[in-house]
Amino acid sequence: MNQVFTYDAEVVKVLPASAGTEIIDWGLSAIMAPRVWHKTKGEGIKVAVLDTGIDHNHPDLKDNVKAYIDFTKSPYGAMDRKGHGTHVAGIIAGVDNGIGMIGVAPKAELYAAKVLGDNGGGTYDAIIRGIEWAIAQDVDIINMSLGVSTEPPKKVHEAIKHAHDAGIILIAATGNGNREVCWPAMYDEVIAVSAMDMTYERASFSNYGIKNEIMAPGVDIYSTYPNGKYAELSGTSMATPVITGCVALYLSLLKKQGAARPTVQQVHEALRNAVVDLGAAGKDEMFGYGLINLVKLLGK
Repeated sequence: MNQVFTYDAEVVKVLPASAGTEIIDWGLSAIMAPRVWHKTKGEGIKVAVLDTGIDHNHPDLKDNVKAYIDFTKSPYGAMDRKGHGTHVAGIIAGVDNGIGMIGVAPKAELYAAKVLGDNGGGTYDAIIRGIEWAIAQDVDIINMSLGVSTEPPKKVHEAIKHAHDAGIILIAATGNGNREVCWPAMYDEVIAVSAMDMTYERASFSNYGIKNEIMAPGVDIYSTYPNGKYAELSGTSMATPVITGCVALYLSLLKKQGAARPTVQQVHEALRNAVVDLGAAGKDEMFGYGLINLVKLLGK
């Protein structure tokens, strides 16, 4: 089957690790992540990352990577050769260990399914198998920083619905073509995430439309990169794991409090009620409901 899913994040720059320092990215400050870490850091939450694989040996990731698998028949197995999946994973759950960077939910567990090959493309079948594997791993959230501009076959939507019906929160990038939201973000079962820049405006590349649900920082985002390195990347691919990390914190806090596990719809509603409204009042095509705010989501 031809390659159909892909990503198009832009690598801004690659950097070596800085010993003895740990960066809190501007995006985490914008959503007020450091203000809520005293409540939870994502403990007990399992996140599947469907992407180009992951550098499971990276010092800022290895403690949180619990399983990884390759669905692309790569000669390198599940190891990330592109950097995209490793960067996404770090945004979600980069370890708070005094080096490099910190993820939004630095104690969440990572389950990496390599569904995009070493050239960055992936098949419908690989995506479906990745979703099915994530369901089998009993994950809480599936992150999909990938997309396609034309509607996929029904079997892709069926896999999405299977995960949704299992109570898994599905989160995907709207896309970087400055046009209508792409799939799988277009599906009703999926939270569609667009990107904001440092001026609190919609990133110029970010897709838009009424399906656009929520916004997160997605420009010059600092995170992990293969071979123990770090990089700044831009894209809705980077905004998506920010929201994934936020949901991980939310679920973790409820779990700590002994609350009943929320339904998928309740999670959607919680996110919508925890935003800073940007653009036109209420939900709009450019900003969705607005920028996620973790203090609103988790409380002070």
